Amino acid sequence: MKFPASLNDIIERIDTIDPKAYAQTRNYFSGAVSQLSPYISRGIISTRFVYSRLRERYAAQECVRFVSELLWREYFQRLQQHDPSIDTRPRLGNGIGKRAIPEGMLRAATGIDAVDTAISNLYRDGYMHNHARMYTASLCIMAGYNYLQPARWMYYHLLDGDVASNFCSWQWVAGLHTGKRYIANQENINTYSGTAQKGTSLDKSYADIEQLSYLPELEEQAQLDFATLLPDPGELSLQDAPVLIYNSYNLDPLWRKDSTANRILHLDPAHFAAYPVSEKVMDFIMAAARHIDGLQIFKGAYSTLKSSYPNHTFIAKEHPLFSYPGAITDPRDWLAEKVDGAYPSFSKYYSAVKKIYYADYI
Repeated sequence: MKFPASLNDIIERIDTIDPKAYAQTRNYFSGAVSQLSPYISRGIISTRFVYSRLRERYAAQECVRFVSELLWREYFQRLQQHDPSIDTRPRLGNGIGKRAIPEGMLRAATGIDAVDTAISNLYRDGYMHNHARMYTASLCIMAGYNYLQPARWMYYHLLDGDVASNFCSWQWVAGLHTGKRYIANQENINTYSGTAQKGTSLDKSYADIEQLSYLPELEEQAQLDFATLLPDPGELSLQDAPVLIYNSYNLDPLWRKDSTANRILHLDPAHFAAYPVSEKVMDFIMAAARHIDGLQIFKGAYSTLKSSYPNHTFIAKEHPLFSYPGAITDPRDWLAEKVDGAYPSFSKYYSAVKKIYYADYI
């Protein structure tokens, strides 16, 4: 599976999306999913950009299911805006379960063939189908693990690693948003993954699976320290012009494209210490960065950069994981920009979106 980082290649991918096929098959591993998540997560394109391009070919009514999935991402992003610590959120059961990672999961040896293949593909490609992510998380929770360390492991390997979407999804599977955890039996997994496995720990009725808090294949626990290998940048050479700050969540090649500016990719070691990513993920970030004309790299704290150039105007794009004091802050391109509250559930958020955007999106 390839994820080319040029805007032309990404637009070609958008233009192959069939929202009707997506609606019918998205839950199947072989379904007509868009595979746009790495580009949206890294800020190369926005949900609004995708939708606008899609509407050039399809009516709003044909895009309803696809739009709802884009809005799930915006829902989690809004939660993070109101609570930047959304990955840990102690009030959401941080102390529940074993604070470790199943060794069998790290080795792609969970005993569930579809999940093991998905984990192997994650290591190879940096991508996992959303339903496979749900199955993987569900196995962890059913085996009695706290969500936090396994969620960090998955984030570390995902090209589309997004703190809000990843950690909130794990919390949702654990039942920390709804009070009811997500579970799947072997029959369900076989249906959507195309496997025909039998005799596993999940080859049971849902009534029996609801009682599970232990899986023998995932009994052995592991602890991992994740680290990020950051590239070594060269010396900065700034002209007398504003400084546009890019980061791993803002790699938009069209952002202020016609402005005369210094363009700097900010790699903050403190951020990557808190949210480490794999070498494969960093390679993807750097590949996307190479498509931004004139981009230079700065590794260090923003305060150091700003103090080194006190007479420059700094401009950033809003993201709750990055603070740029004193900088002009551009908003992100939201699909539902008028709905900016922290709603307690997606259904309530979606209802608010429908009230305002019914004619456009629903």
